[in-house]
Amino acid sequence: MSTRSNWVDYSKGIGIILMVYAHLLSSAYHGGIDIPAHFFKLSDSIIYSFHMPFFFFLSGLFVEGSLRKRGMKEYLTDKLLRIFYPYLVWSIFQLGVEIIFSSQTQQGATLSDMAVILYRPWGQFWFLYALLIMHVLYAGFSRLGRYSNAIMFVAAAILFLYPLPTGIMALRGFSAHFIFFVSGVLFGKYFMQAEKYEIPLWVVILLLGILIGSGYFVFERLINPVRLFDDPHPLYFLSLSIIGTVACSALAQYLARKGIAKFLQTLGTYSLQIYLVHMLAGVGMRMVLLFAGVQNWVAHIVIGTVFALVAPIILQKLSDRLNFPYLFELKIRE
Repeated sequence: MSTRSNWVDYSKGIGIILMVYAHLLSSAYHGGIDIPAHFFKLSDSIIYSFHMPFFFFLSGLFVEGSLRKRGMKEYLTDKLLRIFYPYLVWSIFQLGVEIIFSSQTQQGATLSDMAVILYRPWGQFWFLYALLIMHVLYAGFSRLGRYSNAIMFVAAAILFLYPLPTGIMALRGFSAHFIFFVSGVLFGKYFMQAEKYEIPLWVVILLLGILIGSGYFVFERLINPVRLFDDPHPLYFLSLSIIGTVACSALAQYLARKGIAKFLQTLGTYSLQIYLVHMLAGVGMRMVLLFAGVQNWVAHIVIGTVFALVAPIILQKLSDRLNFPYLFELKIRE
């Protein structure tokens, strides 16, 4: 495997840890676990200021080469099999579980929610729905000729500044994040080239310090802690997203080059599986801990996050062992 692929997997590993932590922290806080309110709001606000833009940026890195290699029809078919299929399967599965335990869940799922998942994504699955729209639009824009990327970037910038005010078909999330996907397409090559300069550790630490310090300053001094994706602060959102993407990419490149923390590469390789299963696994572990009488919020977050990262990988391994290739993506056997 190439170093380039390594650092991208490391990046996905870093991103998926942040995402699982943020989701479970929020779920536990709103589920009644005694997490200090200020810590939750500040931590939640900083992570949500960049971790989803970072994932969309990574998703855009290789689409140009993939479309050129596969062609339009095969490219779109691949996205349906690898994005929409798991979206549908795991939306139904998670919703089914939440309906059964509706009295103990935060959102209180009902059968009516199940009936509309084709156009109204449930919970965290909005990401996959929005990502599929981005891939389809990218394929369409590619037909516009030499100015296709420029037109796409302008359209993405307009949508970022004036996001579509509806959750139907994940259009709010799509419009607020399309610019980061397009940035991955347009500027990803510069991130790929950056690894040849062998960024030193002190630069990585400096970038991470700037990220944390900037987030702290924004949410402590300038505005109240808030998820910028849900609030009209586009300048702060864009700035922290750029800083977070650069800092996490630099960290991933450094770790990949040194061969340190290889578990991050593994987590990145299984990031889709983790994304699909982590809420079921994490909330399930929280229920087990509460049943066992564990109330310490740090224990809940640490144990829940670790279990939510590991359980989906075990599930994938079992699926492979049973020769059942349909759990996380639809693989057409020849």
